[in-house]
Amino acid sequence: LDEKLVAKYAELTDEEIITAINDGDYRLLSAIIDRYLPLIICLTKQYLPEIQAEDAVQEVTFAFYSAIKNYDSQKSSFSTFATTCIKRAVISQIRKNNTKKMIPQELITSIEDVEITDSNSPESILIEKENYKALTETIKLELSDMEFNVLELFLEGKSYSDIAKSLSITEK
Repeated sequence: LDEKLVAKYAELTDEEIITAINDGDYRLLSAIIDRYLPLIICLTKQYLPEIQAEDAVQEVTFAFYSAIKNYDSQKSSFSTFATTCIKRAVISQIRKNNTKKMIPQELITSIEDVEITDSNSPESILIEKENYKALTETIKLELSDMEFNVLELFLEGKSYSDIAKSLSITEK
């Protein structure tokens, strides 16, 4: 930012900066991000481990940009709205990181150790069906009904939008 713009930015309220940005003056975008970046970093690092926080800061900053574009001055102050959006984005990052389930080490097998049989005997077919049924039951125990339904449709090759329509839920 040039010095005149920096001086002008320091005197402007958040709402004035947001109005200018939404009117097309994108030079002030970095000014408002700079103003809120310490809050973004603080909240992100407060709730996420250091290694995850670095990536999350970028994601939360995108959410902050969305807050800028969606701000309605009739409903609240920008500071309150932005803080709420930042906190929600951090919570989303926590959820995203927690959904990455850890696979127990004893279930991981090297591909070289896997025995592949070409047998289509009735006995092997029956064993495969039983194994499939046991696996399905185990998955059902780990997932909610909705998650299981989503998984089934996904494995059938359905797209996210088709799954959402089939289950009457949002794609998100």
